[in-house]
Amino acid sequence: MLGVNELYSSLIYAENNGLLRDLERIYLDMPDRECRDCELCCQNPPAASLLEYLNVYRYIRDKLPEKQEAILRGAAEFFFLELADPELKCPFRAAEGCLIAPVRPFGCRLFGLLSEEDYAKREQERVRHVNALADFLQAEYGIGLPEAVLQSRPYCGRNRDGGREITADELTDLEMRLLALDTSIVVPERVFRGGTLAPLPVHLAMTVLNAGVRGKRLEVVRQFLSGSRELLEKYAGRAAGYRF
Repeated sequence: MLGVNELYSSLIYAENNGLLRDLERIYLDMPDRECRDCELCCQNPPAASLLEYLNVYRYIRDKLPEKQEAILRGAAEFFFLELADPELKCPFRAAEGCLIAPVRPFGCRLFGLLSEEDYAKREQERVRHVNALADFLQAEYGIGLPEAVLQSRPYCGRNRDGGREITADELTDLEMRLLALDTSIVVPERVFRGGTLAPLPVHLAMTVLNAGVRGKRLEVVRQFLSGSRELLEKYAGRAAGYRF
């Protein structure tokens, strides 16, 4: 992920070389279906590419100055508690809706555009990965994750009124185009190993939190699961002081 200096040089490169326009073309090639604001995709934010993060970072910087502190605090909380708090929601979700709706990433736009069968297959793979991680944390660190975070997410039914779905082949093509844009920023080997994919709050937290604080992740999780938010509040407060 990107530190501050690397982030701004990458963003300037993306702006000057039309990468953000290419990203918008990918979004325009998806079926145009109105979001019903059901919040399902907000309950467990999907992974976003590096270029998508740069696009969202620019939007927060330029369009959401009054929301930045709350977003930063929420991103830090998400970074630490992604697998520890079943009630956690995307920090870009507010009472008035999605704060970054115009630039929301591919994964958010995808909710409700797959058939139930294709969605179930992808969700099964996600749940398998999360459960494997939970087993590792239990075996190596004695940390037991809440059962609720290990379950499948319900299907978003916004397409049940007969709208066009994205086929598996179309999805593969769109995802490859998305990853290809990241290869203009970082080496292809890293991109195609999934090294540039992370939920948006994690991308942002990796920028604003230093390596020492990020290394406290398991300590924060352990303390939170024991009923204390002391360390979480400490580090989230530090993140909130970041300036775009």
